Amino acid sequence: MLPDEQRDLRIAAIAASLVVCAGWRFAGEGDGGPLELVPVLGAALWFGRRWALIVTGVAFALTAVSEQIHGAWDLSMTAVEIALLALTAYVVGGLGDRQRAGEAELERIRPLQDVLAPRKPPRLPLIDVASRYIPAQAGVSGDFYQVAAGRNGAAIVVVGDVVGKGMDAARRSTFARAIVAACAPYAKDPATIVRTVNTELVHQYGVSAHFITMLCVVVHANATVSWASAGHPPPVSLADGEPIGALRTGHPLGIAPEIVDLEVAHAPLPAAGILLYTDGLTDARPPGRRFQPFGEARVSAVLREVDAPTPEEAVQRLAHAAQRFSGGPLPDDLCLVALRSRFEAAWYTGRDEPVGAEAAGPPPPEPARGAEAVG
Repeated sequence: MLPDEQRDLRIAAIAASLVVCAGWRFAGEGDGGPLELVPVLGAALWFGRRWALIVTGVAFALTAVSEQIHGAWDLSMTAVEIALLALTAYVVGGLGDRQRAGEAELERIRPLQDVLAPRKPPRLPLIDVASRYIPAQAGVSGDFYQVAAGRNGAAIVVVGDVVGKGMDAARRSTFARAIVAACAPYAKDPATIVRTVNTELVHQYGVSAHFITMLCVVVHANATVSWASAGHPPPVSLADGEPIGALRTGHPLGIAPEIVDLEVAHAPLPAAGILLYTDGLTDARPPGRRFQPFGEARVSAVLREVDAPTPEEAVQRLAHAAQRFSGGPLPDDLCLVALRSRFEAAWYTGRDEPVGAEAAGPPPPEPARGAEAVG
């Protein structure tokens, strides 16, 4: 049904209910109770506070005229009834106005959702990538991800989360994502990308409490990964949900002009692949703060239940588990990106040195020794 047709039908329904109320009272069929509550509630829910109060005024006029005709005018009782109707119109109409304002904001933001978190990540030649994005129950916020081709066959993978919701958070996310896309073809160091996003964010919006947490991962063509974090959880293995390395995270983006002592970690790319996620996954919980969140332990448990899940299987199972645990809509946006190599071993180009070795920074340690963090 078209919006105009729906609006006309609603107006007709309110008018018809007013006619029924007037006919009942003019016919002198006795006190039918708060008959006018029906059109008032309809106007409040469908058109908001202003029109609900107008309908209340019309109902008052009809009631006054009918009682004058039948000589049953009771000013005190009529005043009480109209006061209750007006209060109902004011309260319910206000709720309706807020609901419509929220729906209008969602309509404005919805085109940005596919920009911030595309339904399908771009196809890259050396890695398989899958993603999942589930908006929160309270509206659109600023979770985003970016997958882009980097230098020397590398892949740049970023996930981020903006504090707050609504259009402002979406704008900041879009801005941060655009800076990452601009840096990807030229930067080989995740710390450089993180610092650039922070610098441009502060230049554009100034220092603000509406910060962004972000994880930037570079998957090099020699099957190693390096990453830097601005207040964001580290990448975890798809095999068991455990972090593939440890490092000291920098502070979130946008709260200071510079990020000092930002570390970069290096590790072999696990054969099972890695997962990047926002806190909408670990913070998922049923309504009410008395429940424990989904947590990192459940993330590990879900991934261990599947033997060598593909990136698509991993994000699908984790998204389903978080929604089932929450018992409905999630309290915060959920963004997942999983990836793994298309090959069983490191790939080479025929040279003695693997492509991308210069991009990976210091030589990665042996897998048995784990990941190493460097400043």
